[in-house]
Amino acid sequence: MSARALKQTAWLFSPATLLLALLMVTFAHTAWILSGAHPDHLRVLLGNLIFFPICLLAAGLTFSLSRRLTGRPRRTWQLFTAGILSWGFGQVIYTALDLTGRPTFPSLADLGYLLLIPCFLAGLLFLPRARHSRLQSLSLLLDVAIIVVALGDVLWHSHLQALFNGYAGDAFSLLIGMAYPAFDLLLIAVLVTLLVWRPRELASPQMAFLGAGLTLFFAADNLYTFASVQGIYHVTHPMDSLWTFGITSFGVAAYVGLVHPRLPRADARTDGPCPLHLFVPSTALILAYSAFFLTHTILDAPLVDRSMIIVSLLVVIRQFLSLLDNRRLTQALSHQAQHDPLTGLLNRSSVHLELNQKIQAAQQRRAFVGVLFVDLDGMKYVNDAFAHAVGDQVLLEVAHRLRRTTRPADTIARLGGDEFLVAVDVDDTQQLTGIAQRLRTAVAAPIQANGHALHVTASIGIVICPVDAQDAAVALHYADLAMYQAKTRGKNRVCFYNPEHHESQLRRTQLEEHLRAALKQDALELHYQPIVQLPQASPVGFEALLRWHSPTLGPVSPLSMVQVAEERGLMPELGAWVLNHALQHAKVWRQHHADLYVSVNVSATQFALADFVQQVQGALDLHQVPGEVLVLELTESTLIGDADASVLKMRALKELGVRIALDDFGTGYSSLSYLRQLPVDLLKIDQSFIRTLRDGGASFVRAIVTLAHDQGAIVVAEGVEEAWQADVLSHLKCNLAQGYLFAKPLPFSQAQHYALSASPTPEAHS
Repeated sequence: MSARALKQTAWLFSPATLLLALLMVTFAHTAWILSGAHPDHLRVLLGNLIFFPICLLAAGLTFSLSRRLTGRPRRTWQLFTAGILSWGFGQVIYTALDLTGRPTFPSLADLGYLLLIPCFLAGLLFLPRARHSRLQSLSLLLDVAIIVVALGDVLWHSHLQALFNGYAGDAFSLLIGMAYPAFDLLLIAVLVTLLVWRPRELASPQMAFLGAGLTLFFAADNLYTFASVQGIYHVTHPMDSLWTFGITSFGVAAYVGLVHPRLPRADARTDGPCPLHLFVPSTALILAYSAFFLTHTILDAPLVDRSMIIVSLLVVIRQFLSLLDNRRLTQALSHQAQHDPLTGLLNRSSVHLELNQKIQAAQQRRAFVGVLFVDLDGMKYVNDAFAHAVGDQVLLEVAHRLRRTTRPADTIARLGGDEFLVAVDVDDTQQLTGIAQRLRTAVAAPIQANGHALHVTASIGIVICPVDAQDAAVALHYADLAMYQAKTRGKNRVCFYNPEHHESQLRRTQLEEHLRAALKQDALELHYQPIVQLPQASPVGFEALLRWHSPTLGPVSPLSMVQVAEERGLMPELGAWVLNHALQHAKVWRQHHADLYVSVNVSATQFALADFVQQVQGALDLHQVPGEVLVLELTESTLIGDADASVLKMRALKELGVRIALDDFGTGYSSLSYLRQLPVDLLKIDQSFIRTLRDGGASFVRAIVTLAHDQGAIVVAEGVEEAWQADVLSHLKCNLAQGYLFAKPLPFSQAQHYALSASPTPEAHS
């Protein structure tokens, strides 16, 4: 066969062609019937034969879709194809019998017609459905039963009773005749179930067309039965279009799957019944009693019959199940509200009630409750390295270990993040140390997660109730403070609550509050200690030193300010304040002495900021001073945390003209090894070495000076307080010095006066 012929054949049997032909035949059939089904002598023949191409075309579409699928969905569409073909087979038998004048009922044609519904039901059952509880399934079955019984009652009184009486003497005919409404009621059950428990692998449009097709078949079958009983049915009756449109709907559903295989599934947004299940119970009741009303008023049926009794009994059972389901839902919601969703442990809100009960019980029997606040060390590194999914596995394993390490009567909760709480009843508070150590040991064991052996440790704070606290809120707060103390002491430790430490925390919190206010009100000030050239003692610059005299707290030491600022995240703001004010003052005194510089201390937190270089450049631009006016003092510990990144940042600063001083040189264990890597301009020798110049310290200072000069750096000696120290340093060729020998830190006005009264030496600055 030629390529052109192959293309023509492929086009002929393509889904689009099959669908177009199906729609054309269906609408042509409907138009022919509505126009009178002429000519009269061909009415019966054409009226019967028209179903053949419709069934074949629809079956062709469903079979084509089944060939593209695999597994259970493929079996489903094969069964749909079998159902359509079986109905078409029934129509073939019916046509042959009708055209030859033989009885069409009961016959083999009925078997073909009836098999469509079981095939479709079996096909739907092959599809995986959304998960649901047994109670939900039973409730749905009762709702379906209520609808089916009510509709069955309507059908019985409308025409089935007459059908039953008409075939009372013919058991086989009666069986076949009653099979149609029975299968139709089964079809209604399938429809309701299809709408509520939506099968997976069916897109919403497919669900709509399949449901429409089954609904049309239900209507057509019952209208046919009613018309037959009344003796008014004939081939080409308008109800015939219901069957053709029903079969066409099945074909369209298959076409949707062929053309749009990636449409969202019908159950894609839910893992249970769709929202329609909320309306099924009320809909079932409305339909049931509406059906009874119509039956017993219009059709003159008895007011109370067996169907109504059955429906009422089903309604009572259904309401009882609703109460059970509401109770189950309430319990589930209560459990969710009280427990952590990840670990299943009590959450922060629910542990308060249980802890209060434990404390009250301990007070009554004169015992103790140990509240252990467990915070995991190293979880940040786990989450950063392996993502939060692995972090959740670690938290789950820790929760399991806490359960295994404690007694059933002990309370365990997850407070949030990597924080847990364990509350234990003890008769002797000395037991708490052993319990805490067992918890630490359990947590510290390697945790296998995602193919990695991960390690975390626990910092534990302990509060003894009712000694330290008499209620849960206070106990949790104090345990948190004790845990924080364990963290500050190096982590992986156990600390008991200490009231003195609590007082210290309160003072630090108060200091933080006042420090924040001082920053906003610009209430801080800078003092400046001169840096002089040796041996002339002429000033070349000033080191900016932070000072604060609080109206409430009085004089606050710089060390306290820096510690609180570091702890509470204020260091970047505080450092920026110092930098800007130092440059502002330097601009003033450089109007008279252009070679004076200002030296500003930079904390590790401030230096680690990603935009630190940009901040420095912005401050220089704001105050319109060159980079040469600024020296930034950095400690060794600040630089060696990430030496490569530090070097890049230092070089960027040097491009601005800013110089770098290595502060407290000689106190770090690796200063000499890192000196060659770091592009520093000044080395500041720690004052501890200056004090020991007569006790062997001179040789060490000489080595530092020699090393610094070899690297092209200037040496600054700190803490020079006596004249002989200045003489020795000058003899050792130390370039610069600062200390009380020359001047103590001075307010800005006095520092400016100091600069004016002296004549700086530019050579020492170069």
